[in-house]
Amino acid sequence: MKSAHRLLVAALIAAIALPGAAFAAKADKKKNNAATETFASVDKNGDGNITQEEFLATQKDKLGEEAAKTRFATLDKNKDGKLTSDEFGGGTEEKKKRRKKKDQN
Repeated sequence: MKSAHRLLVAALIAAIALPGAAFAAKADKKKNNAATETFASVDKNGDGNITQEEFLATQKDKLGEEAAKTRFATLDKNKDGKLTSDEFGGGTEEKKKRRKKKDQN
């Protein structure tokens, strides 16, 4: 009888948890698609890298030229003068960490 009760509880937990996991996976996929589209729109020549010139062309109106240069330098982790999709997406992760840290305080 105990094992039947445990099995029922486990089934209920799984029934509750699975839709939440599927929803989270779908949200992550949307974020990745949005990041990929944003990267592609900034990568004007389509070579898979964003140069400082490409970055400034799209960001200086939003941030100002000096702030855009500073942001590019921050994102360019390996300091090679270009952003890969990982480096470009990394800015989003840094924002999340800062926001989470701020929320905890």
